[in-house]
Amino acid sequence: KFGTDLNAYTSIDCTVYNISNVPTDRQSALDSCMLILYDWADGLTLDPTEIDKERGVIHEEWRSRTGAVMRLLERGLPTLYPGSKYGHRMPIGKMEVIDNFKPQVLRDYYEKWYRPDNQGIIVVGDVDVDHIEAQIKKLFGGIKMPDNAAPVTDEPVPDNPTAIVLVDKDKELHQNVIELMFKHETVADSMKTGMEYLVVKYVKDVAVQMLNARLSEYVQKPESPLVYAEAQDDSYIFAKTKDCLNLSAAPKDGQEEAAIAAVYREALRAAQFGFTPSEYSRAKANILSLLDKEYSNKDKRKNASFCNKYKMHFLANEPIPSIDDYYPLMQQLIPAIPLDVINQTIAELVGRSDTNMVILSFNVEKEGAVYPTEEGLLKAVNAVRSEQLEAYVDNVKDEPLIQSLPKKGKIKQETKNDKLGYTELLLSNGVKVVLKHTDYKKDEVLLTAEGFGGSSLYGKNDYTNLKMFDDVIEASGLGNFSHTELEKAMAGKVASASMKLESRRQSVTGSSTPKDLETLFQLVYLYFTGINKDQKSFESTMRMTEAGLKNKSLSPDAAFNDSVNVTLYCHDPRFTEIKHEELAQVDYDRILTIAKELTANAAAYTFTIVGNYDEAAIRPLIEQYVASLPAAKKTVKGKRVDTHPKGVVVNSFKRKMETPKAIGMMVWLNEDMAYSMENRIKSSVTGQLLQMIYLEKIREEAGAAYSAGAFGGIQRTDEVTKTQLIAYCPMKPDMSEMALSIMRDEMNALTKSVDADKLAKVKEYMLKNFDDKTKTNSFWSSVVSDYREYNVDFYTGYKECVQSLTPESISAFVSEFLKAGNRVEVAMLPDEAQ
Repeated sequence: KFGTDLNAYTSIDCTVYNISNVPTDRQSALDSCMLILYDWADGLTLDPTEIDKERGVIHEEWRSRTGAVMRLLERGLPTLYPGSKYGHRMPIGKMEVIDNFKPQVLRDYYEKWYRPDNQGIIVVGDVDVDHIEAQIKKLFGGIKMPDNAAPVTDEPVPDNPTAIVLVDKDKELHQNVIELMFKHETVADSMKTGMEYLVVKYVKDVAVQMLNARLSEYVQKPESPLVYAEAQDDSYIFAKTKDCLNLSAAPKDGQEEAAIAAVYREALRAAQFGFTPSEYSRAKANILSLLDKEYSNKDKRKNASFCNKYKMHFLANEPIPSIDDYYPLMQQLIPAIPLDVINQTIAELVGRSDTNMVILSFNVEKEGAVYPTEEGLLKAVNAVRSEQLEAYVDNVKDEPLIQSLPKKGKIKQETKNDKLGYTELLLSNGVKVVLKHTDYKKDEVLLTAEGFGGSSLYGKNDYTNLKMFDDVIEASGLGNFSHTELEKAMAGKVASASMKLESRRQSVTGSSTPKDLETLFQLVYLYFTGINKDQKSFESTMRMTEAGLKNKSLSPDAAFNDSVNVTLYCHDPRFTEIKHEELAQVDYDRILTIAKELTANAAAYTFTIVGNYDEAAIRPLIEQYVASLPAAKKTVKGKRVDTHPKGVVVNSFKRKMETPKAIGMMVWLNEDMAYSMENRIKSSVTGQLLQMIYLEKIREEAGAAYSAGAFGGIQRTDEVTKTQLIAYCPMKPDMSEMALSIMRDEMNALTKSVDADKLAKVKEYMLKNFDDKTKTNSFWSSVVSDYREYNVDFYTGYKECVQSLTPESISAFVSEFLKAGNRVEVAMLPDEAQ
């Protein structure tokens, strides 16, 4: 599938081509892929006509990716990389070069650099190794090295003896950004071959993990000038030859200098005093738990996982030990590495002088704004260096998640479904629990508790609270734990849960490893019985939301998405995105009351549990934590509250933009079609066919877009079934009407004829992907829910249904689908007056 399985990417230092998901049961398909690799490596025709057609495609790729941050970064490259080629251009290059280079220049580049010593081939999968190796030798062995081949040299990034400070602004940036970077040397490729490198990586990763935990805790303090903060140690922007510790933050309005001081202060505190034993104990426990998870799932890894590791080994000499070697090695190493080593590393990463220090400040450009200055930012950093800092105190609550276990309920009834292989339990409190055991992932159990009700039970006075519900509940504590205390208490456990609110349903979902399944049940129990008000965390969440919304309208993409939403829901205030000015109406206590009301009756919920649980151990957990939940006799169902346009609705508007771009989206909707496997398959096939047609006609033939997408689907909630087809295309502005016409016309054209070859490709792709999907727990959770609730089986007979599709049957489906006559079209175009 083009773009998904057949693609390439170019970074500053390499280009990678990939063909994924090749069917291995046909040797001819594998041989064809080897020929494609050979053509890329040495056989490109570089036809001038095709080159000229591709110029427009690349131009549109550049246009689609050029937003505020990209413009700021591109302008700042010479400042950020003085004396280095990295400061000359972004990986996509300059459009004046793309538009004007001679084809021979491209050919000369190809012949110079696409040569055997510069290339690597990676093949991972269920293949005949001897045959593939022979094919590689046969095809690629004849590629000759050019005479006097130009040497490949890494481009250095010079040290900067004094601070580099970049301050800039953009009219479409919607949130100020501050970054404080301390450059340091990379680990040489030649030094990555021994155990020492694994130790270095672990030590650096665990140090950054602990620093991030501190920053996250500090952000929640009322006096914090930060909305958000994060640390990472990686490449210096995109340089291969220089790394850096990057402290990034979103400051509160007007507090840019205080923000950079705050993140530096916390990093410097860690550098001066080190981390505490309790912090290190939690960090080790988290890393060892994830290592256990990786090892237990070692036989379930995908080909792409291996391929990516081999790729990085070729490009950067990253080690590729087998998991059977790596797991016991790290189990021995991690407990043996003392905290002193970690503390020494963080002290080395955090700079104490202006040497190799870089400050980046990107700001929202608007009338009346006051921007930080180079002098002010440097002064703030220098002031922290002279402060008398105090060591961090790690406050930890050492008690169980649930101090007093609830009175157990009972499993009253047990029914087996042999068709789809699940068991349904009826509990003493009226809750239904559906169990399906799988071993697709040995380390995974998924839990979904879905209940009737939803936001439809509440009126306009709660619209703002309902829109913030998920985020506010996520920021709350559970039981006796605040949000931060809960994160610390979960150290070493791979279990999580969250609560979500939809229009007519609400759900508590979670996942865990089999080992931590009881912890998952405890978290779910607490969501029903003990959501804990955490004012600090709530205020931090509101600050982050406010910062994200305050200037959101400055972004063209945000304006377009908002227009799509209000058009699809007929400007109903219940479904509009929350606005900055509405945040003052958010009532934390009211949200907690709504959550309590929605979880008061567990009998309104069905728990679906899919994964690799222990059959004997899970039933006592269900009796302890699910059968004990509060329940009522009466269940209140939600009502339909959403409204969609009827007929054809067009919302086309113009907007001034820094980089002129056009975006179009079309949504066709039908609520009269049956909720069936056949209609689900046909709607998906139609979307895939449209995507192939759009890419061919809009991108390849017209050069009017870099990408064009379409997808179809069908969903049902209670008695309402929605079949939708959605098309999306970022377009070249002066070719937008043509692109929109193609999007409309090709949908209608499918009612008359369907290309048999395209349909055959889609069918083959769906049949292959189905086998992959059926090996995931999320697939079975959905299948079981649909079967129980609507008596529709989306598994049995799937392949036969796909194989039976014909061009005529798809045309008939599209004709029936379009009878509803509902189409929403939203287009954003640049304002020509600019």
